[in-house]
Amino acid sequence: MDIISRAEWGARAPRSRSTTDWSSRTEYVVHYSEGPTDQSVRSIQAFHMDTRGWADIGYNFLVDVHGRIYEGRGWLVVGAHAPDHNTSGIGVCMIGQDGDATPAAKNAIRRLYDEAGRRAGRSLRKLGHRDVYATSCPGDQLYAWVRAGMPADTDQEDDMPDYVSVGTTGTQDLPPSTWVTVDWGKEYADAAHHHWDKGGSSLIVGPARYSLSCDVRIEGLAPGTEIQARAIERAEESGAVEGGPIAEYLASSGATFLHYALPAASVGDGSRVRFQVIHYGAGTAKITSGTAKAFAWRT
Repeated sequence: MDIISRAEWGARAPRSRSTTDWSSRTEYVVHYSEGPTDQSVRSIQAFHMDTRGWADIGYNFLVDVHGRIYEGRGWLVVGAHAPDHNTSGIGVCMIGQDGDATPAAKNAIRRLYDEAGRRAGRSLRKLGHRDVYATSCPGDQLYAWVRAGMPADTDQEDDMPDYVSVGTTGTQDLPPSTWVTVDWGKEYADAAHHHWDKGGSSLIVGPARYSLSCDVRIEGLAPGTEIQARAIERAEESGAVEGGPIAEYLASSGATFLHYALPAASVGDGSRVRFQVIHYGAGTAKITSGTAKAFAWRT
């Protein structure tokens, strides 16, 4: 189960924290944020800390309508989501309002519940926030699903890909006989956070199936100079690199434009896709501009 960490979504440090243990966890409490579905986790944390005066974001985890899971306080940190139930209950919040609960969001909530039960070694009580506090949370739609036992939604559409669109922001040196990873410093679209959370060179985060196209402009090469381009998959922990198909080009008179397309590939869990170019001429050339677009299907 892929959980976007606090570091990845840019969490502020908590002012304080207290922990519990799995023997004290007996409940699983579902909430909604009662805000727009594009509300950021950072804005929720800021509201909880700066307006409500809490030590941190109140929930243990959050999910969005795309099924992405975000670490809040985590499994065993006492939350601030339900008075008298913060030690006994794991608080999970759907980012959205009543009626926004998608199959992807519900399935993410259910996966977290199953993982909590596995860690606790027993089933936890399934509760909506209104079961333990006078509130309309988590909305009628989501509450009815909780009361029904949080069944997995088999109607989830998982054939819709994530979309990534990025570009370069400046020039990069391209020395001879050296693979250079293109830095994508400008982000046009990346709702699923493939690119932003690990820096500018990454295009797709695994596990996923993906298609990719990259276009770059290179200046400073003599006509006829051999150029190659490739996508690579780099394991974040070990640094191991697996190279993809290599495309070959010849430099033009003046600027050279490279178009690289990879119609279908897959990248494993813990690895990220990057794009590289190399030339075999004399002297250092320049990558002066570029764009990349990708579609990714989470696996």
